[in-house]
Amino acid sequence: MLPYMICVGDAVHNFADGLAMGAAFAASWRTGLATSLAVLCHELPHELGDFAALLHAGLGARRALLLNFASALPAFLGLYVALAAATSHHFQAWIFTVATGLFLYVALCDMLPAMMNVQDARPWLLFALHNAGLLSGWGLLLLLSLYEENIAL
Repeated sequence: MLPYMICVGDAVHNFADGLAMGAAFAASWRTGLATSLAVLCHELPHELGDFAALLHAGLGARRALLLNFASALPAFLGLYVALAAATSHHFQAWIFTVATGLFLYVALCDMLPAMMNVQDARPWLLFALHNAGLLSGWGLLLLLSLYEENIAL
């Protein structure tokens, strides 16, 4: 049952990612590109972690990849819903609010307790690595938000 619970939770999370990217692209292509880059930086380790959790739950590699791929498909649904609904700034603001709430929920209710429960013989190293990861992620998001208008292809 655990692998399916992981996949359902991941599907809802990926739907929120799609909503955020769709609303961002509806606002402007630069905002959409910056948001997509932020989501990519977040999703790579997240999906690898899900794959590892599915393998640890007893699934084979092929089945774990299939379930991981299936749970990623709702991102496209969220993208299309947001592109269709984000015709005004009012709807875009609501979509960003819902997506931000889902991201904060995942961070505070899932990732933070997992970080706090890790035991290691070198707690100072664990503390430094956690903080380095958090600060680099926040720094990347800050840079993307400050300089998204300067993005050029």
